[in-house]
Amino acid sequence: MKKLTDPKESATRKRIDMILNNLKWETDESLPSCNVFTERAKTRDQQKALGGFEPDYILYQSGTDRPIAIIEAKRPGQSLVKALNQAAQQYAKPLKVDIIFVADGAIIESYDCRKGVPLRMDDDLVTTLLGEKQILRHIKEGADIYTPDVVRHTKQELIQVFSEANDLLRKEGLREGIERFTEFSNLLFLKLISEIETDRVSGGEKRILEKKYCWEAFCDKSADEMLDYINDTILPRLVDKYNHSGDVFQNKLMIKTPETLEKIVKKLSKLTLLDTDSDIKGDAFEYFLKNSVSVGNDLGEYFTPRHIVKLIVDLIDPRYGETVYDPACGTGGFLIQAFRHIKSKVRETRERLKVLKEDTVYGRELTGTAKIAKMNMIIIGDGHTNIEQMDSLKVPVKEKYDVVLTNYPFSQTTDYAAYYGLETESANPVFLKHVIDALKDGGRAGVVVPEGMLFDESQQCAKVRRILLKSCDVEAVINLNNYVFRPYTGQPTSILIFKKGSQTKRVWFFEVKEDGFEKSSRKHGRRAIAESDLPLLRQSWNDKADSDRSFSVDFDTITTHDFKLTIDEYRKTHEKAGWVPLGGEDGVCNIVIGGTPSTKVRRYYGSPHPWVKISDMTSSRGMYITETENMITDAGVEHSNVKLIKKGTVLLSFKLSIGKVAITGCDLYTNEAIAALIPKDNRVLPKYLYYILPRLNLAGGGRQASKGQTSSKGRLEKFMIPLPSPAVQTGIIREMENREAKIRKHEKEIARITTEGYEIIERYVTL
Repeated sequence: MKKLTDPKESATRKRIDMILNNLKWETDESLPSCNVFTERAKTRDQQKALGGFEPDYILYQSGTDRPIAIIEAKRPGQSLVKALNQAAQQYAKPLKVDIIFVADGAIIESYDCRKGVPLRMDDDLVTTLLGEKQILRHIKEGADIYTPDVVRHTKQELIQVFSEANDLLRKEGLREGIERFTEFSNLLFLKLISEIETDRVSGGEKRILEKKYCWEAFCDKSADEMLDYINDTILPRLVDKYNHSGDVFQNKLMIKTPETLEKIVKKLSKLTLLDTDSDIKGDAFEYFLKNSVSVGNDLGEYFTPRHIVKLIVDLIDPRYGETVYDPACGTGGFLIQAFRHIKSKVRETRERLKVLKEDTVYGRELTGTAKIAKMNMIIIGDGHTNIEQMDSLKVPVKEKYDVVLTNYPFSQTTDYAAYYGLETESANPVFLKHVIDALKDGGRAGVVVPEGMLFDESQQCAKVRRILLKSCDVEAVINLNNYVFRPYTGQPTSILIFKKGSQTKRVWFFEVKEDGFEKSSRKHGRRAIAESDLPLLRQSWNDKADSDRSFSVDFDTITTHDFKLTIDEYRKTHEKAGWVPLGGEDGVCNIVIGGTPSTKVRRYYGSPHPWVKISDMTSSRGMYITETENMITDAGVEHSNVKLIKKGTVLLSFKLSIGKVAITGCDLYTNEAIAALIPKDNRVLPKYLYYILPRLNLAGGGRQASKGQTSSKGRLEKFMIPLPSPAVQTGIIREMENREAKIRKHEKEIARITTEGYEIIERYVTL
């Protein structure tokens, strides 16, 4: 394989341009309607505010001079953490812009400057660029926005309709699970595809399915006519149009009773399932697939959580012209996301769409769920042609695909291990070998594997791991917490990211302790929470830095551990990973030391400037210092080495009384026993420092002085602190603030009870 040159930032910009065009942004700066400006602001005043800095992209509200978002582009391999800080400080702040995107072409991260958190939509991280309407919603409503209540309510009604239809289909004699599920999906497909056709016509596009084959053509007919029309007119058309790659649709409905069909159709007719404001058409079908498993259907094995699917697809970054394969595609989650990922980044010509639909995605699925995957692909834009119902392990493939994405079924048995040079009944190592074999030289894979596959000492598992590490470059092992696949299973899992064609050099291990959803096994799914390690993972993907969640291990070390790839195998040797210096060149803070005006000159002391000593840093004053025992004058400032410390800065005592912490509630000055900790960037939050520093042994880095123990600026700079992601820091802050609120509440109650005690005494005794 030829060695290619490395891509430049211009490659990223080409992909961003394509995404913006597909999202209907006007990028032609020669037109009055342009709302995307590159390397410059729209107005001279805005350009002046930037002070010579040149943002890669500024997005504007249409028809106005109002900037609403910044996009910072980086070439693949550059740090998105630094890009985010640059965009926030140099561009967003001067222009008073709230929304930032950073992108390297594959990974796109969003950020809300107001709260310092990623954007979310319906509890999912926003990991793509957005259209103007959605950005304006985020500006108005905040970092977290949700599908409109009416749409959300409709989706919930959809599940209720399925629950009611489930009983009707049971009376029809259909078996619980996949049989009833598929029959209802047939009708749901007809409803959704009809709405999509109506939406297509309203947007000036040509119909794909004629009106006489859509919902309105039969929904008001009598029960007998309805059943006959679907069986005799619609299904033959769908069979002819969509069954060329397998049986997506049957020639006849399994429902035989006209009244049963009529009841289900009438229930669905009341719902409008297509959210026309959504950039993702057909997400009601995905909602149904995800949530209907709680209604008498044990289909959990077919579902990989959407946020995990999006993560893996983004890390692998499938491109137009590449082939994408899932040997255990279930309902098609990986293939759908890969299709969307590719489509969003290419110009939609007839030829390109034909390649996307017919020569891009390939899937196999052992069960009848393959039909659901085909329907799902048709709804989101077709691409169902190459999905087959078959046992993938029975039919090996050799060097055929550019990308493999899969979450294969765990703990299965197989009779086909010999096809892969293995001797085992366990399908786990066989599936992984199938993936390796299926990749072309230079091909990439993202695979969810059971944790046991990574440390199992059996000969066959160790053999496949050795083949993997020697024939592929394993970039990363991403360890998922045990709740990611709840409520379906609590089996420990990890994600393998690798590229075929060269031996592994180093493996980056990342531990996902929090994935943005609560650690519960609720039947109806896990609720979203603010804490998530996924933004740190995505932002760290290019440079793969060490953190409190990650570290790297070289190939030679892994070979001495029998090629084991579980994070626990190497965690002990990296237990301080994620700890960083407090200051200095590699630290997170600039440390500023205060001073004391000469006490012999009286005119140096007095109003108007607060001047902090350690005695001012008492717990009784709370977190913030706004008043001090002593003040200094302008003359005191001028004739001493005091430094102005801005509001919101963390103060740390480091002489005689080491470890007292406070935050400045106003601009003030400090004496030489207090260090001001000024974060260099957004990696560390001031309130996190306030809460974490008292928990660390700062005195351990001090030395004994005549009046007690003391430290120094040099020692403080070298002091190591744990540095979790900003999202985790925010979670710690929130929980600590809640704790303090409870303490204050109890203190008020104690004070009230104490006062009542005094009043009791005063009833009887005059004091």
